[in-house]
Amino acid sequence: MRKSALHRRAFAAACVILLAATLILVREHTRIPDGHMTVRFFDVGQGDSALLVSPSGKTVLIDSGPDLSALEALGTALPLSKKSIDLLILSHPDPDHFTAFPEVLRRFRVGALMLPDVRNDETPYLSLLAIAKEQGVPLVPADPHRDLDLKDGVTLDILWPPDPAPLAEDNDNSIVLRAAFGTGSILFTGDLSVKGEEVLLASGIDVSAHVLKVGHHGSRFSSSDAFLAAVHPRLAVISVGKDNHYGHPNPETLGRLEKAGIPVRSTMGEGEIDLIF
Repeated sequence: MRKSALHRRAFAAACVILLAATLILVREHTRIPDGHMTVRFFDVGQGDSALLVSPSGKTVLIDSGPDLSALEALGTALPLSKKSIDLLILSHPDPDHFTAFPEVLRRFRVGALMLPDVRNDETPYLSLLAIAKEQGVPLVPADPHRDLDLKDGVTLDILWPPDPAPLAEDNDNSIVLRAAFGTGSILFTGDLSVKGEEVLLASGIDVSAHVLKVGHHGSRFSSSDAFLAAVHPRLAVISVGKDNHYGHPNPETLGRLEKAGIPVRSTMGEGEIDLIF
C-alpha cells in the first residue's frame, strides 16, 4: 500500500511538472517572432508605455509609465531568454512616461536610449541619465532628419521635435514618431497638445497613419479636429488610468474622435491592448 501511494504521488508530481513545462513551452512559442510587427500597449494606469516588436524580434519600448507596472508587463511579453531591449524611447521627461526606465536599464541589456531635445534639471530625469551612463547605454537624440531602419521591414520615422525645439512646454516637444511596416503604420504623439499639433502641421510634415496613439491620454487640449483630419487614422488608442483626477479622456476629445468616425480603444476599458501589423 505504501509503495502504491508513493507511486501515485510520484505520478501526480510528474504530471504537474509536465503540465508546467508544457505551459511554459506554449507561452514561449507565442513569443517567437512570427513575421509581423506587434505593438502592445501596457496597462500602466495614468501614463504611457508601449512595446513594439519587429518581425525579426527587435524590441523598442516607448515610454514606461508612472510606476513599475511596465517592468512586470515586460516579463510576460518577452521570451524568458530575452534579456535585452534594442531601444528605449522617452517621449518627454514627465514621470508618468519614464518611472520604470531606471529598473529596465538595470535589468536588461539596452542598446540605446532616445531622448527629445528638451532641457530638464529635475532630479528623477537627471537620475535616469546617470543610470544610463552607469550602464553604458548610449543616449541618442531624436533627429527628424534620421529615420531608424530596423532592417526587417520596420522603420521608425521621427517627425518631431526639430533641433532646436521650437516650443517652451515639454509636452509640445514630445517625440512624435511613426512606426511603419508594410502598408500599416502607427503614430505615437507623447503628450503633444493642440499648440504643438498646430506647429507640427504648419511645418508641412506628413503625419498620416493607420493607428493614432492619442496624445496626452485624451486630454481636452490635444487631438484637435485639424490634427485628426491630417492623421486620418482607422483606429485611436488611449493609454489612461481608471478614475484619474484629470478627467481623461475628456468628453470633448472623445466627441471629436466620434465626429471624425474614428473607433477608440483604451487601456482604461480593456487593460492591455495588442495590435498586429
